[in-house]
Amino acid sequence: MISRISIAILFLIFLVPSFALAQPSATPKRVLVLYWYNKDFPGNVLFDQAFQAVLQSGSVANVEYYPEYLESNRFPGEFQEAVLRDYLRQKYADRTIDVVVANTDAAMDFLLKYRSVLFPRSPIVFLGIKKPTPDQLMVGPGITGILPASTHKQTLDLALSLHPGTEQVFFISGTPERDKRFETVARQELAGYESRVRIIYLTDLPLQELIATTKSLPQRSIILYGWQQSHNSQGELLETWQTLAAFAPTASAPIYGMGSVNVGYGCVGGYVAGSETNGTAMGQIVVRILKGEPAQGIPVADAPAFYMFDWRELKRWGLSERSLPPGSIINFRQFTFWERYKWRIISVTTLFLLQTAFIAILLIERKRRQRAKQALDQLNAELEQRIATRTAALASKSRELEAFTYSVAHDLKAPLRGINGYSRLLLEDFADKLNPEGQRFVQTIRSSTQEMDQLIEDLLDYSRLERRELKTDQIELQALVKAVVAQKERETTEREIDVIVNVNGGSVVADVKGLTQALNNYLDNAIKFTQKVAQPRIEVGSEDTTKSYVLWVRDNGVGFDMQYSDRIFEIFQRLNHSEEYPGTGIGLAIVRKAMERMGGRAWAESEPGEGATFYLEIPKPRPSDLKL
Repeated sequence: MISRISIAILFLIFLVPSFALAQPSATPKRVLVLYWYNKDFPGNVLFDQAFQAVLQSGSVANVEYYPEYLESNRFPGEFQEAVLRDYLRQKYADRTIDVVVANTDAAMDFLLKYRSVLFPRSPIVFLGIKKPTPDQLMVGPGITGILPASTHKQTLDLALSLHPGTEQVFFISGTPERDKRFETVARQELAGYESRVRIIYLTDLPLQELIATTKSLPQRSIILYGWQQSHNSQGELLETWQTLAAFAPTASAPIYGMGSVNVGYGCVGGYVAGSETNGTAMGQIVVRILKGEPAQGIPVADAPAFYMFDWRELKRWGLSERSLPPGSIINFRQFTFWERYKWRIISVTTLFLLQTAFIAILLIERKRRQRAKQALDQLNAELEQRIATRTAALASKSRELEAFTYSVAHDLKAPLRGINGYSRLLLEDFADKLNPEGQRFVQTIRSSTQEMDQLIEDLLDYSRLERRELKTDQIELQALVKAVVAQKERETTEREIDVIVNVNGGSVVADVKGLTQALNNYLDNAIKFTQKVAQPRIEVGSEDTTKSYVLWVRDNGVGFDMQYSDRIFEIFQRLNHSEEYPGTGIGLAIVRKAMERMGGRAWAESEPGEGATFYLEIPKPRPSDLKL
């Protein structure tokens, strides 16, 4: 029967993982941004992109972003406010908003007015001209934000420095409510300039009147553009940049402004606050709050501002870029053909000059090579003539040497045949008249003549090998080895030797006569040096490597000391007395010479009393050699 403890353990094993899997994921952080204008407003688009980039940078995980649009410029009135209030309250009734962002004063006024019914527990981050009161900043979850820099003074100073003879400044602004709020701010900011220039405020002028007025401004005037919404002839509401674009082309004075959104619609430029930089700054404040920092502890700061200009308007009013403040941003630059393609033109010209220089160098080099080729051809002709002459002389000497070799061999072998014949007759016909010592003397004479005869034959083989034409062919390695071994087995019937052949079925490209002679000499050597072994054993094997084929002949004979491994392949070199192991000392020299002529090599490995292994390495042909 299962105990209660066992049941408890099983319960924990199966229930705990299921409980862990059933736990909800971390609660997301939610951020709501309330814009004044609609989502297509250029300033909202730039702000939105920069703001979201900060949220998505990874500083805070699992952030949900909710944009909403007040649009009181299109839908003014308390009724519209109430509709939007009820809409937002119902939409976010079941969602906790961690941070609310107010973009512009209109959005901030709306949130402060309905905060208790919409987002009472959410801190507010604002972007606006009006700074909340100390009581508003500290109430509830707190309020912080940035104040767009009031750049009227900096922009007017800039305009006056670029147009030093200015006498009148026309400030243009207006709203559908005709509340003159932009004019009020401007009057406060520009109060100290009345003694320097005359400032005329053109507020809430109808569009057509505004176009007509700006078209005929007096000389030595500039326009300071604040913010104006107006209606066209069809009654459609024009946004501030659309109003600017309507009168700027015909304006008789340069236009300066404080908003980056206006640069590009006829404004020369100004000390502006940008939507992108505002979006980045606001996003950084929101991230700090999402990480746990209280909004009350974050001081309200000024928004960043910078100098921005429209290159087209600079050209229109004859302004030099050198007169602009350092670090100014210049947009809409239009390059001349030279400015646009300057480096390409320089590169092409440089390339053309280099090519011309290279061609000249090549022509000079070609002429020099032609002269060098003529001299080389003449030298080659002389060399060929010399080589032909010396080759003919060498061939003549070779024929003389060959004739001399055969003559000497014939002259030496003739008396040897006589000595051998007469000594044989002595042993056959006069053996009964010779005492044992005399018979031994005659036998020694016969043995010496036979050794001399073999020496002459080996020397002839060595000389023939040097003079014989090398003829390479495709050779079946296994068949060749078996044929040579079989021949040797027939020649050594008086001794029982265990011969093992372990050769693969590959083929080699080699001189068949040279390879056969080398293998014969190796086998003769193995047979000779195993004659005193009780159970002689000879193994013939092969190995196929990437660059060559290796044949070896291994015996269990007397062996040799490895310090003499190179010496035994030299002509007339012997490590044993001829009385013990007869031979001429030429056989291994013939092997080395034959392998060298085929581009291969021959070597040996051994230990005294442990037998020896003699190797033949035959190189594989290169692919280019096979094609030929």
